[in-house]
Amino acid sequence: MDNLWLVFSEFLLLLVGVVVTVIAILYFLTRRKGEGANVRLGVSLKKIVRNPVFMFLIVVSAFILAFASIFFVKIKQMQEGGFFLEDITPAFYWVGVSIITSSLFLMLRFLDNKRCRTVFIFSSILLMTSIRMIFPVVFTTITAYEPDVANYMNVANSWVTSGIDFGKEGNYQHDYPMSFLIAYVFLKLGISLESFFRLAPFFLYAINLVLMYLIGSQISLEDKKNAAVAAFLFSFSSLNYWNAVHYSPDLVGTSFFLLSLYLVVKLVIKQRLNLVSLLPVLLSIFILILSHHLSTLYLIVTLFGLSFSSWFTKSSLKGKEKWFLLLGVYTYTLWFGYGSFIYPSFFNVYIYLQTSINPISLAQSATLLDIVSFIAYPMFILGLFVYMLLKVLKVQKVSDVVRLFKKVRESVATDPYWTTLVYSLGFIFVGGLFLLGFAIPNIFPFRILEVLIIGLCPVSSLTLIQVANANPSKKRTLLMFVLTVFVVLLSIHRYYRQIQGRVLGK
Repeated sequence: MDNLWLVFSEFLLLLVGVVVTVIAILYFLTRRKGEGANVRLGVSLKKIVRNPVFMFLIVVSAFILAFASIFFVKIKQMQEGGFFLEDITPAFYWVGVSIITSSLFLMLRFLDNKRCRTVFIFSSILLMTSIRMIFPVVFTTITAYEPDVANYMNVANSWVTSGIDFGKEGNYQHDYPMSFLIAYVFLKLGISLESFFRLAPFFLYAINLVLMYLIGSQISLEDKKNAAVAAFLFSFSSLNYWNAVHYSPDLVGTSFFLLSLYLVVKLVIKQRLNLVSLLPVLLSIFILILSHHLSTLYLIVTLFGLSFSSWFTKSSLKGKEKWFLLLGVYTYTLWFGYGSFIYPSFFNVYIYLQTSINPISLAQSATLLDIVSFIAYPMFILGLFVYMLLKVLKVQKVSDVVRLFKKVRESVATDPYWTTLVYSLGFIFVGGLFLLGFAIPNIFPFRILEVLIIGLCPVSSLTLIQVANANPSKKRTLLMFVLTVFVVLLSIHRYYRQIQGRVLGK
């Protein structure tokens, strides 16, 4: 019976995939005005694609059937092999992910419509979930794909059975207890330990993506279309350090980093400086400090960077740099005071700035495919960012590139995208941490890279929107469509490989 359901689900998924693919191809081929049947066909396809109900049903169907195709695949332990996870994953799972990605690309032109934008954000959440659900669904035990989670589960279980015990200094539940306190509350409400640690990450993924959208809305001066596309670019990140595969202090720290950043940006842009608006910011930063140490460090560095970019450039943020600076100083002071008092033997600011292995050296032992799959997503985001940067700064010749630093300094806020660009430039210090290899162990430069990428996404999304909205050649639009789907699929492979390597110690 299980096999019959699997075959039936794969058939339906293939059927849905064929329909979406045909619509996509015909849509691209009939975008320009023509005569007769082509015009009528183009108008009909446009009505279909811009119908949020239709696109919602397509995306949800693809997600459900993709989930069904892997539901009966069960693995007890991680195994060797460069394509192990691709081998155990049904082919139509990949078709389902491609359908969701294709549907999102088709909706890019209609994000001015609030209902379409809502469906677009929801679809981005489903794409993120589809990419990351393979491990919780396929593996029979959580420790099979993340050994570290055993310690977190033991602590949470002991809190429920024996009472809250923060333990000794140097343990996460003592130094950064927020994730354990959250787990304790839900376990007390009757949710099983296994279910919570399997499912909680997906709720945090959705929260993180929505926060990315809210941040984008603020720095884009309420251009919610751009914010939605930035969230979409964030949804298929190939890295696992920032949005961890398991429930952990790292993942909770990511959520409170994004929440704190959103509240800070909103406070600075709106400049409603009163107790009602300031208190949520201060409280969120305090909870972040209780959540994860590196996430707190990254917020401090980001706020200092935003202060510098606001001061250095001429934008709507000019004159507001002092608020980024003051909140950065507040975060650092509170973090240092808390750490020095709670865990004095562990907390040392110099630990966080010691040089570790340079990211380039980490690539020397990797295979060519692993290197290509790793750089695909960051280079895709960076390429979209650089294109828009050069366009906003009106760089048209080599001499303009030489004067790029001066152009950034002297450019004024005449371009509607300038404030968004200034925000992304505020992550320059985060980029410096990555390039210089400042981290604790050697995996952390890649975690820093993820923070840098979320800073670039709002500007990178502008390029993707312009390709979809303008009237370039059909070949150019189709090329971007194919490239986006390709990067998504390659990012999934990289995501699988890094978790496999972590478990197997490679």
